[in-house]
Amino acid sequence: MYLARDKNDDLYLFNELPNRGNECWWAASGVDGTYLRLDKRLFQEVTWDSDPFEVAITGL
Repeated sequence: MYLARDKNDDLYLFNELPNRGNECWWAASGVDGTYLRLDKRLFQEVTWDSDPFEVAITGL
């Protein structure tokens, strides 16, 4: 999974490595089920200028 932030500051969790568009990130396999929008206040280290951050969800 990957975290990426769009140019407008929206933060997304992607199921696969996203590609950078002109103003947003997108997943090659399409839209349905490939990403989740997160609270933009989270993970401020993720910026539009940074590469996507690989993350893992662990433990419940």
